[in-house]
Amino acid sequence: MKLYSHGRDSDLREHLAEVMLAAETPEERVLCACHDLGKATAAWQAYILGNNRESPHRHAAAGGLFAALVLLELNGPEKEKWALIALHAGAAHHTDLQELNTDSLNGLSLVAVDRQVGEFILDPEYGIASLLPEVPAEVLLRAWEKFRRMAPPASRERFQFKTGLKRAVSPEERLKIYLHCRSLLGRLCLLDHASAARQSGKPVEVREWRARFPAEEFKLRPAREFKGAETPVNRLRSCLRREFLQTVEKEGVFYFIDAPTGLGKTEAMLCGAELLRQREGLSRIVFAVPQLSIADQVFEEYFPDCRAQIWNSRRRDKTEIGNAQTPPEDRRGNGSDAEALAIEEHPFQMPYNVTTFNQVLLAMCHPNRNRCIRGLGLRDAVVILDEFHKLPQVILPFFFRIAREYARLARCRFILGSATPLEPFRFWDLEDSCRIPPEATAPIYRAAEIDNRRLYRSMGFLTLQELGTEIETFQQESDRNLLVVVNLIGEGSWPLRQRFQQAYNPWRQLEELKTPGTGRIMVWLDGLVPPLLRRDLITACRDAMRHRPVTLVSTQMIEVGVDLDFDAAFIDYQGLAATMQRGGRIGRNGRETPCEVGVFALVCSNGDTSFEQLIEVRKNYSIRLRQKPFDAIFKQELKFLDLEIDFFKEWGERILHDSELAASLSEFQREVFAGLTAAGLLEQLFRIDVVGMQSLGATFEKAQFIAELFDSERASEIIVVESQEVYDELSELNRRIKSQTSTGEDRKRFLTLQTDRTVAPADRIRSELGLVPCGWIDYPEPIEVFRVDSVVW
Repeated sequence: MKLYSHGRDSDLREHLAEVMLAAETPEERVLCACHDLGKATAAWQAYILGNNRESPHRHAAAGGLFAALVLLELNGPEKEKWALIALHAGAAHHTDLQELNTDSLNGLSLVAVDRQVGEFILDPEYGIASLLPEVPAEVLLRAWEKFRRMAPPASRERFQFKTGLKRAVSPEERLKIYLHCRSLLGRLCLLDHASAARQSGKPVEVREWRARFPAEEFKLRPAREFKGAETPVNRLRSCLRREFLQTVEKEGVFYFIDAPTGLGKTEAMLCGAELLRQREGLSRIVFAVPQLSIADQVFEEYFPDCRAQIWNSRRRDKTEIGNAQTPPEDRRGNGSDAEALAIEEHPFQMPYNVTTFNQVLLAMCHPNRNRCIRGLGLRDAVVILDEFHKLPQVILPFFFRIAREYARLARCRFILGSATPLEPFRFWDLEDSCRIPPEATAPIYRAAEIDNRRLYRSMGFLTLQELGTEIETFQQESDRNLLVVVNLIGEGSWPLRQRFQQAYNPWRQLEELKTPGTGRIMVWLDGLVPPLLRRDLITACRDAMRHRPVTLVSTQMIEVGVDLDFDAAFIDYQGLAATMQRGGRIGRNGRETPCEVGVFALVCSNGDTSFEQLIEVRKNYSIRLRQKPFDAIFKQELKFLDLEIDFFKEWGERILHDSELAASLSEFQREVFAGLTAAGLLEQLFRIDVVGMQSLGATFEKAQFIAELFDSERASEIIVVESQEVYDELSELNRRIKSQTSTGEDRKRFLTLQTDRTVAPADRIRSELGLVPCGWIDYPEPIEVFRVDSVVW
């Protein structure tokens, strides 16, 4: 019998055989051979050939369930584990990893009553039996008979299937199963995409999946040396690096380093990662930072002369998996140009890769199928998370458990850095981690040459008008370089720009900064500056500071990995850790007298401080915080945030050092988090429901709440271009992708143009930017394009 997979010139058996290249175990072979079983119905074959306009039923869940039943009938070791893997990976190859709901399962009955499906399974010449000669025919027959009995929603067989899985698979094992599902789903979808494109007539070669992620020859970047003479600060920097390199000599998965800002922590982590890579025979180093706006500066500072890439795409999968109906299936399956756009490029292709926490978490644990493909690239890697304390406290107990298992599956190691003292709480489960001994780091925090670099004072609560007056007074009385950091754009950097009559034209701002002069210049570096310009802007700012006074107004993008050294600062309070991190841009190399850092709480238009507004937006718009088990941890985090807010209110006239801020931070953390346990968290995360008959499997969709980091300033993305010619090029590339005529180079160029110019202005200020609408592009999702065309005051 000849059946079709992707049109009149395709072959279903050939397609299944090509996808079987994704399998690494006998159990995975079973799923790959069965994944498109639902396409064998007479109704689906008519649809494939164009006789029916709409898909008659969903097909993916049928392949996953049948493969699970075959594995149970084979009665091998860990059969329930493999059944759960097959069920989810098979059902998700056109959707995402999630509990199978009514929408997914409705097609089972139509598959079960179709005689042609049973014939295709048992056909020893053409069917699934021919692809799996190692599986006895009677096993396939028993699995098919059980499938037919399970298809009705209220069947007793379905109840027994669910209860059997729940009894046999513990919550801890479900986490391991979930990560194995992601690996298998990524490999399956990668081969499914290539085969679907070939079966649809495209000149695509179907190759073993590892060929998609080749490892380049690793060449070390030039090491950075500390500038200047052998100073006390440089001696401490050398000590820190030496201590950390001794730490990474130990066997482990997690390596921690904490040190005050400006002590070369970034370079120490990179040197440690290079040592680990060589010792473990790994292929790449991934350096991740909290926000994409920081990634550009890190890339420019540390990777200018080596094989490196920066992945500064802001896009995230805010799919709310499990809450929306799955879109209709397409005849092309996974073989379209739009699908290629989503999976061809990934953040981990080079020996050195700079990206964001969000991209690492999405690749490690997001249930979206294309994220599972990208996760295949995050193998054989040393992953550095700089300032990991910026990960939300609510995900840390899950992140460390997932990262440990991910490291085992994908041969990874993790280096985690922090500018504040490390407090490894019990509920994080980090007993096997490696870190510089506290007795080695404590003297560094207390050293006079470190602790006397800055003095922090409270400026109290300021309105925008009052903050503007403080900036004006400073600029009138001093020729020192000033850093101003605010928490928000819409109620921070943008109204300040308007107050000082600075036009929004980031290309012109860069030109003015590079123009020689002696008078003070004000510079804006926030999320309104396209990624394309940020590296040049930092470099030009550093050069200008040597010759003229500079006032830089920025947001949190200045916090990590930016080697700028200001003389004074005004900092918007966002907690103790952020205050010390931002303070690290002032007096980094020391001065004859301590530099002054004024800390203020910016009062927004609604009367709340910007810090309180960030917390409130998070509480109201982060879905994760209303989901079990995250809600219970967030209640504890709110207690910690209240302590930080009270600290600022009670600051008064005290002049504080970094060590005093760090001591208060540690005290608050211990008070709130030291007594927490992880008991019951995994059971609530990946639950198997045995009561409802309209679902199968585990709630794997909840992993999206670990992978997605919340953006506290509500904003919509737009693309800002500097000329009509750039928009015309974007538009033409978009047309080619839409018409299925694009090449790999077209798609690569399209992504580069788009991500280099994507910004996210707060909704309230977009109309004030003076941008000229150009049009829309469609991929990866619809986004509007604007041109910077005029000077707006």
